[in-house]
Order: sequence, then structure tokens, then C-alpha cells
Amino acid sequence: MAAMALALAVGSFFSAQASDYGPNHAFKYIPFERHLAANGFFFDEQSSVTGSGEVSIKGKFKDRAVDSKGWMKGYGSINLESLRSMNKIGSKVDFSSQSDLAFDGGQLKNSKSTKIPFFENGIGASVSERFNLSQVNKSESSIIKSVNRFNNTMSFSTELAFEGLWAIKNMRGWSINMNKSEQIYSGSFQTQKNVQFDDSAQNR
Repeated sequence: MAAMALALAVGSFFSAQASDYGPNHAFKYIPFERHLAANGFFFDEQSSVTGSGEVSIKGKFKDRAVDSKGWMKGYGSINLESLRSMNKIGSKVDFSSQSDLAFDGGQLKNSKSTKIPFFENGIGASVSERFNLSQVNKSESSIIKSVNRFNNTMSFSTELAFEGLWAIKNMRGWSINMNKSEQIYSGSFQTQKNVQFDDSAQNR
């Protein structure tokens, strides 16, 4: 019922599976808290997954000011802690997400993106990531603040050590002619990445 209410309320879903292929496995899902009022909305979701076996995690969160979606699947040993929350009052939106991931003993793939559609009066901005890894230790966080079409910020930061392929791309605008930066690494690496979008100076 909680998952159904979440899908109906904010158009998002989250699922995870940690099959018992070993002696230690656990899955804990802390349901979101939801408060609806005439001029506001609050959403909070926490999850913790520890186990060994098949892994399948999907998530989608969509609002006029925020669009975040992704999936992760594979097999091996995983330890994942994640948190997502959004506070919306009128047209003002504050969205944040963070995660800590440790994985080895198999293969893990993902694809995900976070977008701010209102950035620079609808030009938009996004950060997207994909990987295909045999081992990783990774911490990541993102924060989005949106007030209107000329007052938006997004901060994204990640730090990871991995074996395999990892790629990250950030774009300003949806057209191929707009600003874009992409990095792809294949092998064994330690890396840090910070991305900042901010159009609030236009209001000063």
C-alpha cells in the first residue's frame, strides 16, 4: 500500500531485491513520510540493503522543477544506504539525495539522470551517470533548489574507487549545440567529481 500511495502521490517508485545466495542478507525499507497541505508537500525516503545475490533497484521522481530517475542491476555482494527527500511550498522546491554504495564479487550496471527543467527559463540542465563495474566504493550527493524559471541551483558531487567502466555527463540545455561535458573511464580508478549549475545571479 505504501508503494502504491507513493506512485500515486509523486509519480515515483523504488524497488530493491537482495536474494539469499549467502549467509548474510538483509533488506530494510523505511517508508516515506508524506504531508499534504494547501500550499505544500513533503516527501522522505530512506533505504538500506545488505546482501549477496541478484540486485535490481529502480527509482523515478518527477516534478515540474525536478526530474530524477535511474536503475541499477547485477549480481554480487552489495551494501547500499540511500536517502531522498523533497520539500515543496508553493513554487519553491528543495530536493536532495545521497547514497553510499559498496559492491564486489560480481557485476553491477546502472544508468541515471537528474534534471532541472526550469533552469535559465526552460533551457534546462542535467547530470547523468552510467557504469558497468566489478567493484566499487562510492559516495554521492545532489541538491536542487528551484524558485522559478530564473532562480535555480543544482549541486552534484561524487567520490569513488572502482574497477570497470564509469561515465558521467553534464549538460546545459537539451540541444546537442548547447554546453556539454562528458568523461569516460575504463579500468581501475579513484576519482572525484563536482558539478554546479546556478542561474540565480540573473535575479541580482
